[in-house]
Amino acid sequence: MTDIILSPDGKFMWTGDQWIPTPPNSKGSSLNMQDSVISGDVITTNIHNDPSMVTAAIVTALQQLGMLNSPQQQAPPDNGFDLPASFSVGDHVEYYSPTNQRWLNRCKVTGINNDGTYKIEVPKTDKTETKYAVVIGNSPGTIRPASAPYSTGDRVFVNWKNYGHFYSGSISKKNADETYQIHFDDGDVEDGVEWGRIEPLNESSQEVKDYIHNDSTAEDELVKAFQVFDPEHSGTILAKDYMKILTEYGDSPLTVEEVLSEFASLEISMDSQLDYFELAKYLVGSELMANTQPTKPDVVIRDAYVEAGLLKGYAYAHPRLGESNIKSSPIQSISYDERATGRVETRNTIYVVGPTGWKVQPEDHPFNSWN
Repeated sequence: MTDIILSPDGKFMWTGDQWIPTPPNSKGSSLNMQDSVISGDVITTNIHNDPSMVTAAIVTALQQLGMLNSPQQQAPPDNGFDLPASFSVGDHVEYYSPTNQRWLNRCKVTGINNDGTYKIEVPKTDKTETKYAVVIGNSPGTIRPASAPYSTGDRVFVNWKNYGHFYSGSISKKNADETYQIHFDDGDVEDGVEWGRIEPLNESSQEVKDYIHNDSTAEDELVKAFQVFDPEHSGTILAKDYMKILTEYGDSPLTVEEVLSEFASLEISMDSQLDYFELAKYLVGSELMANTQPTKPDVVIRDAYVEAGLLKGYAYAHPRLGESNIKSSPIQSISYDERATGRVETRNTIYVVGPTGWKVQPEDHPFNSWN
């Protein structure tokens, strides 16, 4: 005889096509919290009456089941920043921290190196760090002009809940602690948003318009699908209804047992409610980020030269090698900006060479055509 499958809280029983209240004295293969605690897999939470917390727990379950990508930072399109040709000592700038994956403000240029790179101070909570060789740009490890303070009504992109995906909205309030309240275009509101999670929104850009349209369309489609289980349009559905979606719909539905196990480990009961508007935003962000090529880190290099199709020189703050002499993988391309700063792209890295950072200049270096 097949074991009866009970929900983690024991309140519901799986009939093979739906969840029904558990009859008295039913015994089955319930995956209960005691089992999960003994196995050491429990993340203790008190979430059952908080749809937002239930939603976050379900996102964690989806990640652990391999159905959802873990959060990764993603840059919004066309931020509208005009990069200057150069900075002067004392200028205030923003530094894109590769570690924090966001722009840090209140940084200052303290020196200009012979190769055209900059020395900057980056204030942290309990100390000030010095970066000895950075360049102007819009990618991790670079600097850009410090942005003007945001004002109420400004249109912006915001890294929603620091999950990694930027959604469009407007600043509705600036708080006394220098954080902001955001009204998103989809009606969501998030308060206490740190400055570093906000980017300007260039509404005249077609790329920006397409980005917002794609977000809105994908989110609307998911919300409509969830509303099948929410005829009163309350904005929430039961966890047991979402489990039905996971185990019965799509090209590769999950088994009841594996979903039950994951829900049990996170204390998600079948009668708890999740906020499907939030879940839709998590899912949209994860799906769109999965289709985005990962950003290659920028690594500043000096005494650079090309030999046999490889870049060689002394690299600063390489993500794997630290500061050391390096030999790159095969070069894919070399380009130069108006400041004659070179960008040498390899399979996993973009090496940045200041205007005078070459030991031997490539034949197509701008300085060669200016002579």
